[in-house]
Amino acid sequence: MTQVKSLLPNHLFDTVVEFEKTDFHEPVVFGGFVGPGLVGLVCAGYMIEKLNLHEIAHVRSQHIPPVAVFVGAKLRHPFRIYSDDSGKTVVMICEMPIDIEGLYEISLVLLDWIEGIRAREIVILDGVGVSGIPDQRVAYSVANESRMKELEQKGITAIQTAMIGGIGGALLNQSLTRRISGVSLLTTASIELPDPGAALTLIKSINQIYGLGIPTADLEQNVERLNERLNALADQYRKLNDQLPESDKRPYA
Repeated sequence: MTQVKSLLPNHLFDTVVEFEKTDFHEPVVFGGFVGPGLVGLVCAGYMIEKLNLHEIAHVRSQHIPPVAVFVGAKLRHPFRIYSDDSGKTVVMICEMPIDIEGLYEISLVLLDWIEGIRAREIVILDGVGVSGIPDQRVAYSVANESRMKELEQKGITAIQTAMIGGIGGALLNQSLTRRISGVSLLTTASIELPDPGAALTLIKSINQIYGLGIPTADLEQNVERLNERLNALADQYRKLNDQLPESDKRPYA
């Protein structure tokens, strides 16, 4: 049996599918994707909830696993785009990792769409993976020199070296040759479990920079509950450790 290979280039299968027309007004586009501590995903999901954003589009691509995500009592595409009513804030979220072969094509169509809505900046939210739970939380910025100086004036530390991968890194890479400012906000995040403390750090930095006024009480409670669970586990470890013979004991913080 003869197989017919499509002559269409791959990027024609990658597209932003809009199902709600929105009047945009030079929006800031935030992106949260799979990464250390799920920081980007938690931030994006939290912004969608607290800013009452509504879904306006999804990304269709052969490089995104063909799964349906059940969110808010609805079946949804894994890569979704949301906006507020004013058309000034846009959030992209994708709960699934994207094939590395498709990063170029998907970032290309996304940047075409983002330029088409006349966005003034794209902001990638991500974590820098570390073991355990960081003792101190600092928000870092990655941007061009002039933008990092502006962010430093708002209390965001300029990071000297960073490697941003996945679709977030691909979008920033594409922005280098576009007429749009590309920024990443980063903070240290646990590689072992979801890290609400890291997400809280970035949400606070977003409020500092963009004045969105995102309430943080729920995230703060999540951080408190996580710390309580970790402290309880640490106490159990200490008690078990204390019962061991001196030669078998292990150091603990």
